[in-house]
Amino acid sequence: MSRRPAFEHSDDEDDSYEQDWEAEGSGFYDDEAEKLINQLNLSLGSIRAGNSSTKLKTQVLYLLDSLVELGTINKKEKKKLFLIIYNEL
Repeated sequence: MSRRPAFEHSDDEDDSYEQDWEAEGSGFYDDEAEKLINQLNLSLGSIRAGNSSTKLKTQVLYLLDSLVELGTINKKEKKKLFLIIYNEL
């Protein structure tokens, strides 16, 4: 009695799905950076709305530092963003 595989690959099937994930970036770092940027936007919105707590400002600095650590921005960009943020607020 011969066993047939449960899945047989057909020559006419599209193999592009195998390469899709490779073209989308590094995955974790992209998702993490997006989360940090979203949190940064939320924190800056809170500051603009009048919340001037030290804790919130510290959080903004932490988020910028985290973006530097991930390589999303460099230290020069962080400094530029810091100056922009705190001159506007």
